[in-house]
Formats: sequence, structure tokens, C-alpha cells
Amino acid sequence: MALYKYLTPARLDVLERRRIRFTQPSAFNDPFEFKPYIESAASQEHLSEYLEQNFDQILRRELKEYPILDKLLPGESAVDLLRPLKSSIPGLFQLLQPQFLPGVSAAINSSLNVNVGVLCLAEIRDSLLMWGHYTDNHEGFVIGFDQNHPFFSVRRGPEDEFGFLRQVKYCRNRPRVTLANTTGTEWFETKSDEWAYEKEWRMLRVLEGAEARLEAVPHPICLFSFPADAVVEIIAGLRCPLELRDRLRFLSKVYPKAKVFQAQEHSSEYALSITADSGIS
Repeated sequence: MALYKYLTPARLDVLERRRIRFTQPSAFNDPFEFKPYIESAASQEHLSEYLEQNFDQILRRELKEYPILDKLLPGESAVDLLRPLKSSIPGLFQLLQPQFLPGVSAAINSSLNVNVGVLCLAEIRDSLLMWGHYTDNHEGFVIGFDQNHPFFSVRRGPEDEFGFLRQVKYCRNRPRVTLANTTGTEWFETKSDEWAYEKEWRMLRVLEGAEARLEAVPHPICLFSFPADAVVEIIAGLRCPLELRDRLRFLSKVYPKAKVFQAQEHSSEYALSITADSGIS
């Protein structure tokens, strides 16, 4: 199956240079991207279980910071004295959470925008909305990528969240996460169902590995090279200027597996017909 990238005429450089942007989440047009609601750092049950298993060890480590207590309360006396407080800590922690969770959320978002880029692709090539939103009102073009190409499978191990395609999940309600037991998919894979028409797939990369960086505000544009044989379709928009169509035809020769198409008005429906390019301007 092919996955599609909708592009404006100005992004012809993607085909000319075989480099594509992996975009920071804050540059997306959806302000809720990568922002689940963090309702707590840890559940009461998780905190209680953790303290039950580790309380003495944590306490001994912290007490080393206060040598005077060793003199006043030798041996295990300090641990024995403070152990009864164990049951009250989860409740106290829950009371303090509202004060620091917004800061935690902001710090996570800031880190993501510095370190993580996302390539967003769609299952469909004939969406009227996406042609209108992402190609300068049908004047641009669409690139179809082979989703099975090795370019889309460069993760470093089974636990790696980067370097592979993932399908976006759409839901009505904003995900609510607990930091202690979130899988991370709520950050990377979930969007409002208002966007379901896009049928999106996405790939995350660590921006440190970008082949090129163009300085921009608020974040640099980070570009990754893709192989020529990963491109299987090039589709000119309904209103694509003749000069751009000719340029797309010329550039398609660099891509050995690419077929060139033209978007046209459907004769009887509110729809596009994607037809093979005739090669005649």
C-alpha cells in the first residue's frame, strides 16, 4: 500500500533534493498534538505498592544526606522512627500533584519539540479537504511512498518508539494519562476524531539524525533523505500550473518506481478522479 504526502508548489524541493521534513509537534496545525491530559503522576495504588517495596531503601538513601541523624539516632533508629509515615505519603503526594503537573507537561512538550520530528502521511490520495488544506488549493502535488520500503523501518529495537510507521487512532475525548504507567502511545498516536478523514500514519525520528537543518523560528527545519525507489506515485493537483506539471514529469525520471498521475474533476460527483498522466501540457 502507498501512503501519501500532500505538498504545496513551494515544496518541489522535496523531489529535487530527495529530502523531507520531519516536523516538530508545535509546528502542526492541530494545537493538541502530543498533548494528552496528564491527570496524575501516579495512581494511589501504584504509589502505595512502590513505597511498600522500596520505602526502607529510599529512606536510607535520603538519610545519608543528613549525617547528624546518624549521631542522634544510630543504626536503624531513624528508619524505625520514620517508617510509620509511609502510609501518609501517597495521600500527601496526591495533594501536591496539581501544583507540579502543569510544569511537567510543559517540560515534556518542550523536550519533544527539541528532540522529536514527525513525518505525517495519509492513506488516501484524493481527499478534497487535504488537497485544499495542504497543497495551496489544489495547485500543489502529492507524493506516494511505498510503506513497505526499508526507509520506514529503521527502529533500533522492539522497544524503540522511533523509526517506524504507526497508524493514528482517533477518539472523541482527549486521552487522560498517568505518568507512572503510560505506554507513550497516547502522546504519539492519538488525535481528535475531527481529523479522522485524514486516515493518518506517522513516523517519528530523532532530530539529531537529520541530514540538514535550516534555521527557522521557533524551531529549525530538520530534513531527512529518502531513497528514490521509496517513491511510487507523483500526482499533480487539479489546479497545478503547467510549468509545475512539466517539472514533475521531468523529476519523475529520477524515481525508478514512480508513476505520474493527474487529479481531475469527477464528471458527476464532488470528487477527484486520479488518472494516469498523458504527458501532454
